[in-house]
Amino acid sequence: MKFRTLWDNITFLGLEERDEFKYKEVVLMNKLVAIYAMLMAGLIPVEVLINGWELVWLEGIVILLCLSALIFNYYKWFTFAKFYFYVVTSLIIFGLGLAIGKGTGNDLFFIPVLVFPSMLFNNRAVILILSILAGVQFLLLNYLQTVVEPTIYVKPEIKNTIRFIFYTICFVVVYFEIYYFKAINYRYQKLLATKTQEVENKNQEIIDSITYAKRIQDAILLPIHLVKNHLSDSFVLFKPKDIVAGDFYWVDEIDDKVIFAAADCTGHGVPGAMVSVVCHNALNSAVREFDLTEPGKILDKTRELVIKQFSKSTEDVKDGMDISLCVLNKKTFMLEFSGANNPLWLLRKNDSEIFEIKPTKQAVGKGDLSKKFETHQIQLSQGDLIYIFSDGFADQFGGDKGKKYKYKPFKDLLVANRTKSLQEQNNLINFEFEKWKQDLEQVDDICVIGVRI
Repeated sequence: MKFRTLWDNITFLGLEERDEFKYKEVVLMNKLVAIYAMLMAGLIPVEVLINGWELVWLEGIVILLCLSALIFNYYKWFTFAKFYFYVVTSLIIFGLGLAIGKGTGNDLFFIPVLVFPSMLFNNRAVILILSILAGVQFLLLNYLQTVVEPTIYVKPEIKNTIRFIFYTICFVVVYFEIYYFKAINYRYQKLLATKTQEVENKNQEIIDSITYAKRIQDAILLPIHLVKNHLSDSFVLFKPKDIVAGDFYWVDEIDDKVIFAAADCTGHGVPGAMVSVVCHNALNSAVREFDLTEPGKILDKTRELVIKQFSKSTEDVKDGMDISLCVLNKKTFMLEFSGANNPLWLLRKNDSEIFEIKPTKQAVGKGDLSKKFETHQIQLSQGDLIYIFSDGFADQFGGDKGKKYKYKPFKDLLVANRTKSLQEQNNLINFEFEKWKQDLEQVDDICVIGVRI
């Protein structure tokens, strides 16, 4: 039990947390250093038996040089420790091989050194360079042993015995390296599979939660097919980037007036969806609780309510939304519009050019400036087309050069298809988006609303 504790302490030397998967190379190196040192210590009795006590001090120095790599790991110099251990091991083998001379088989110890880089380094270039160096040192040592006189004398009659011992040690070390490396890899593959499964389970839990959040968001938004109950000739193209969206469309009707909007809240996904709930509720309150029907006043009140809601936080929250808000009198065809950074596009029945109604340059939320939202009045005629939208379509990257779609081509697309039914326009806009996007990721939520008077 005490040995096991000592082994564990060596294995995780320098690591603050005992996560073998995270520190695979460090753990493996600590074990290799300890085992190499033990093998060298095991050679001491052989050295004493063959040559007496004369060179035992050299064995001790070799052991200390190996163990010093653990000191660097203790001080968290992990990469340096790996290179140091490789260099020291190579120099020891090269130096002893040159000192003892040819005939003992000590040059074969470069075979374990050849395996060493692939065990402890992840960089292919480093592995290749160090492996080539080991091969070069092996060839160089063989050459120098034929031209340089050895400094440590070994009796010819015991060279065969030493060679047999060295061959055996070399075989054992290589076998250990390969077998242990495969065993370690198998262990880490199992750990990787376990952790991958854990991540997949967590991801599934998150997806399930977000999917349920989508059900809640869908319950808040009016179903798209019911929008036609308020705007008989219309379409809504709604494409969240993720499962839930920061964009939302909003429709309400009071007497002869239909109030509808396309909103783009800060962010997308779950954060955007949370902001959209706050902004959606604020819009509802402005219209239903405060009985407002003028779009500029609706946005003023909505902004006030959003700021009030976020001011409850201890942090300075500046989230909010950009929005195009329209109020259409179904009897007189009088359209009132107010925008927060997002415009309204008007395409008259007999025109081939889109007229843009500018928004107020201010978001619905906390900002550096605070001014009243402007209300625009436009008298429409039967057959006129109006479009409101978020910036997701125009900002989508795609095409042959991976650039943004931009607003000018978007206008041209709408003008080119102005005579088609709004359902066809919806399909064509969606088709154009997918064609433009190709295999790239959707960058933002998309909301486009088209209405024909």
